[in-house]
Amino acid sequence: MLLITSFMSCDKKELFDKELYRYYIKSNYPVDTLEIDHPWTLIQRYHVAVTANVKDDNIRELRLYSGHPTLGDGSQSLAQANITTGETVTVSYDIAQTATGTLYAALVTREGTTYVTPFAIGQESVNFSSGQITTLSIMPVTDWQTFTYLFESSFPTPDDFDYNDIVMRIARYAPRNNNLQIRVTLSAVGSFKQVAGAIRLPGIDYDKVESVTIIEGKPFDDKYPYNYRKISMSDNLARGRSGEAVIRLFEDAHWSLKSEVDELGAVTYKPINTELFADEDTVTTMPEQTRTYNILLKDGVNADSIRLDDLDPFIIQNNANINFEVHTYKYKFEEVIWEYLGADKQAYDDYLAWALVIPDNKFPYPVEQVPIGTYRNGELYGAYGQYMHSFGQWARNYRVARDWWQYPNKALVYSQR
Repeated sequence: MLLITSFMSCDKKELFDKELYRYYIKSNYPVDTLEIDHPWTLIQRYHVAVTANVKDDNIRELRLYSGHPTLGDGSQSLAQANITTGETVTVSYDIAQTATGTLYAALVTREGTTYVTPFAIGQESVNFSSGQITTLSIMPVTDWQTFTYLFESSFPTPDDFDYNDIVMRIARYAPRNNNLQIRVTLSAVGSFKQVAGAIRLPGIDYDKVESVTIIEGKPFDDKYPYNYRKISMSDNLARGRSGEAVIRLFEDAHWSLKSEVDELGAVTYKPINTELFADEDTVTTMPEQTRTYNILLKDGVNADSIRLDDLDPFIIQNNANINFEVHTYKYKFEEVIWEYLGADKQAYDDYLAWALVIPDNKFPYPVEQVPIGTYRNGELYGAYGQYMHSFGQWARNYRVARDWWQYPNKALVYSQR
């Protein structure tokens, strides 16, 4: 491993060589050419103005759906906002860049009667004065919009880039203006070491949060047998270094999926839910774990304004005795709980993402030690390596193969059963 102790000492300019670090990363990343302006996102945000012009004085809520709400679980709730009859409200929603077709706007009354109308993705305004309007007396139960978050836990040292060291499915819903709910499902832990997890609420001050409770009762890491060293366990809510609100998820992802110790009293750090055929000596299969965080906000904060793609889920892992945070690319250089970047905050600007957001609630992530996708010397390989629909081509040029996440090699990905 190339002078990794030097790389860690980024506050000592005489030891850290940024260009040498970039060369090292480029030589080890599965894709040999990276764009310096790559945004590393698969998600597009749209805004739509909806006018509640129906002949019903009891309209109270606007909802946007990915499919017709009568599909039930086949549709996801994308956004919601308060609205009254005759009012026009503009809402934003996040959706896959490659998404095409029809979405649905729904006006819900106090009694539950719902008026539904279709609209095209990207359409700037919607009204209910004409077109195809469906009236429902009972609204079927639909799921919340859910994204999959994939993390590499070796930052800033390159490893296998299978992006399964931590896999979380995260959804958000705002039942009221002052109430945000975030549902987190911990699906897999492919790391071989302790990893903690949290979610920052960007732009939301710690003092603006009234309380955070877990609907299921117990936290992920209930009865963790060791000291909490990466993130305080005094409450579900922590104060970030900049004063923002941080939701504490877990101190140890392995313990959160498998709350057991070995004969020596130690947590076993072997991968969980990352192999199709589990060998008890090397990997483990366990049920996913889900926790829903019920967040009450104080006056001045509107839960509707906090979109799913605005959230900042991150992990905390130790590398060479430094607690590094791993964020999605747009929050890559945040130091939420730990100050780890040193004097040069761009020292580890390697142009790549160590965490990915996939706009899919059931995304099949790579199995253990299989790269998510390679593209070196003109050759494609990996869990997502299909020509013209590959991770490698998208990593080289974010304008192409944006649908790569929909084309898995089924022999190289893990599907939760």
